Amino acid sequence: AKLEPQGSDVETARALAKDLGVELEIVQVTGPNRVPFLMTGKADMVIATFSITPERAKVITFTHPYGASQFVVAAPKDTAIKSLADLAGKRIAVVRGNMQDSLLTPLAPKGATIVRFDDDATVTAAIVSGQVDGLCTPNALAAAIARQNPSKGLETKFAIKDIPYAIGIRQNEPELQKWLNAWVDTNTKNGRLGQIY
Repeated sequence: AKLEPQGSDVETARALAKDLGVELEIVQVTGPNRVPFLMTGKADMVIATFSITPERAKVITFTHPYGASQFVVAAPKDTAIKSLADLAGKRIAVVRGNMQDSLLTPLAPKGATIVRFDDDATVTAAIVSGQVDGLCTPNALAAAIARQNPSKGLETKFAIKDIPYAIGIRQNEPELQKWLNAWVDTNTKNGRLGQIY
């Protein structure tokens, strides 16, 4: 059986491709590879709850935002974490070079160990196996991990920050950016993107 990519990002990409009148080709990448794949032409756009950051905005162009991710620290219920200070002495998983890494690393107290993994799947495996005490991730992903692994008792301990996300494209594509901004605005106002997310 062939596994088809699924989820809100894929639904958004399918809707966008249909409205653009093009065939969708999904390129699977890790978080740190999204910008390089875009810049080298291996992908035409990034639609992956792609957080808007000043660093990324220096090298790529973003559309208008169409949502936001709340980044949280999550851990099993019996793990004593209520705030950043409680991370001292704990091992917290993040995706290397991703938004959660850049958010948590400068805030982590002395004695906290930030453990970096290549993707969400390995972060999930680390928390499920007990290799780490907690993880920093978007709230929606923390909730999905908790649903898929009920015996872990994973819960959100505290929020770090809400970050808007958008579609990323290469710089100097003003016509595409204009079209995508209109698409995002229209589909935000009519509720289509809200239904997907």
